Amino acid sequence: MSMIVPSDNRILYFGRDRKGFRFLSHFHASPIVMNGESWPTVEHYYQSQKSANPEYKAAIREAIHPGLAKRLDAPPSAPRRISQNSWFRKNGEHPRADWHEVKLDIMRRADHAKFTQTADLALLLLTTNDAELIEDSPGEPFWGTGPDGAGLNWAGRVIMEVRDALRSKGLQK
Repeated sequence: MSMIVPSDNRILYFGRDRKGFRFLSHFHASPIVMNGESWPTVEHYYQSQKSANPEYKAAIREAIHPGLAKRLDAPPSAPRRISQNSWFRKNGEHPRADWHEVKLDIMRRADHAKFTQTADLALLLLTTNDAELIEDSPGEPFWGTGPDGAGLNWAGRVIMEVRDALRSKGLQK
């Protein structure tokens, strides 16, 4: 299994290199099992962790697309165009208060599950060698590069952490 890493040794998997590296996205259809529960994508699981309410978790799990799962999680205080489909707005609830403190660890666990529970994905990730993985999302300054390209790229950084962990366990491409 071999993939062609761009000559600049950077994989911009949201935009520029989406076609060949779509599997890196949290929206990629790759079911994971977390705490005995199956989730259709990493995004579904991640969004489900914003509330302990079982009705919220069920709504997220049943979302037919990870984009819908993301829209369901919008905070009720967000502008109407963003929160019009918010489960929280419709149910008069709020996301968990510690979300910003725990979200990175939740994503780490979810990405680890994605790439350790599906051997083919682990092998694909290893074929990226030492390329920098970048979520070049202009609308996401925490997980991606944001509108000015100076975002934190935590999505890419977490996946590179998983790649390093796979290597340290002796998995080879």
